[in-house]
Amino acid sequence: MATLLDGILESHEGPEPRVLTEDVQRVLKMIIRPGHDNGAAVASIASRARVSTRTVYRVLNPGESKDTISLDLADRLCLACGVHLGSTCRLQWPDGRTEAPSGLRVSKNVG
Repeated sequence: MATLLDGILESHEGPEPRVLTEDVQRVLKMIIRPGHDNGAAVASIASRARVSTRTVYRVLNPGESKDTISLDLADRLCLACGVHLGSTCRLQWPDGRTEAPSGLRVSKNVG
């Protein structure tokens, strides 16, 4: 089912993966510190990402956000924070599999 977010029609169809919202939230929270900057960081990120401040708040707010967001939106928000999406965020493919970011090292217990 397609959804409209900030004037962009999002769809779950096709080969493009989506990004886990919690990973993007973690990136945003490295820059945005509620109560410390009175929304200046949100406005700056929104401007650099070419989205509204409302969109940034919707991604940040766990009660309103979806489990995943579009690859385009996640990429823009991460780049606006100076972080490369591929090294910090997990991708969820249409077939349901989740891919770890290239920057994460998964340790295996040997025993």
